Amino acid sequence: MVRQTGVLGAVVIGSDFRALGVVRSLGRRGIPCIVIDNVQRAAWFSRYAVKRYKWHGPMDNTHFVNYLLHVGKEQRLENWLLFPTTDDVVELVAHNRQQLALVYRLITPSWEVVRWANDKRLTYRMAQELGIAYPETWYASGERDLRAGQISFPAIIKPARSVHFHRSMHLKAFPVNNYEELSAQYSRAAKIICPDELMIQQMIPGDGNTQFSVGVFCKEGNVLFWMSARRTRQYPIDYGLNSSFVEAVELPELLEPVKNLMQYMHFSGIAEIEFKYDSRDQQYKLLDINVRAWGWHTLCRICGLDFPYIQYCDALGLELEASTPRYHHHWVRLLTDIPAGWQEIRAGITTPSDYLRSLIGPTAFSVFAWEDPLPALGIVPLLCSQE
Repeated sequence: MVRQTGVLGAVVIGSDFRALGVVRSLGRRGIPCIVIDNVQRAAWFSRYAVKRYKWHGPMDNTHFVNYLLHVGKEQRLENWLLFPTTDDVVELVAHNRQQLALVYRLITPSWEVVRWANDKRLTYRMAQELGIAYPETWYASGERDLRAGQISFPAIIKPARSVHFHRSMHLKAFPVNNYEELSAQYSRAAKIICPDELMIQQMIPGDGNTQFSVGVFCKEGNVLFWMSARRTRQYPIDYGLNSSFVEAVELPELLEPVKNLMQYMHFSGIAEIEFKYDSRDQQYKLLDINVRAWGWHTLCRICGLDFPYIQYCDALGLELEASTPRYHHHWVRLLTDIPAGWQEIRAGITTPSDYLRSLIGPTAFSVFAWEDPLPALGIVPLLCSQE
């Protein structure tokens, strides 16, 4: 049984670098954290995890819900925060709020709210209603419809709901340059996920210097804290799963569309909203919304906004202190940024000296920390599988 400290803790579901950031954020403040995952990754080895539970099986079904309830009751975790860090578990919690709320204090909104982020078909419908730009997008009910859509190339094929596609292919999208490639890649993608969930989207030109994100904490649709960043590098450099190098840059022009999106969803909690700048029409175009801790959220902490702790304080009704972020810091995930830098050097996008210079300055590392070194050592056996 978990030793009770008198402080309500958090049950963090997942153990990758995103979850590690949550565990460290709370653990450094004396808030106990339990880690639950079906793979032992970085957060599993953190000194701030007071207990760890290995689940054997997928974490997107009722068996896992029952397991969470069992752990909560057995360990007397009543009113501890349930902190999912992956899209599939966010969706699971959103669908099972009534059961899970019998034990845990939930920070995940209902599915009626979450669906606007987790299903990109709804995300873009929302953007259209709000007059927010997004990439031109086509939907096909099958391969016969592909040529009927007057699709503009180059384009990408991507899923409306990402998690299973990402885990199967380790990519966000398939690039296509003509109808022959479109037919072949569409057939390939349709073997992985339901064709109804496939989207064909015009590709916006530009590298990581045109990719931006805004991290927020909201209360009933109102943005209380926010910070923007440029997602300068990702790995692989084309359609990578996660950013590998992110720079804190101030972009006040993104605040208004972000406010409108959060108000439309009536969202409460932490979220990341991703955009790409299209130089052809000089517009920031909405790509994704993530209603969970995102990859670079630990950058926000060194800039003055500790989003997991803000979420914790709000859930417990503690006072939220006003804070304005400091910019010009950066975040790096060395495990993927070194190969990303090498790919950019080989492609002529950067030079070795420019890559090394980009790493100079105040830095938040995705995994490494002097006072908590074991997560960095613990990922060595996982290099082949990747986080």
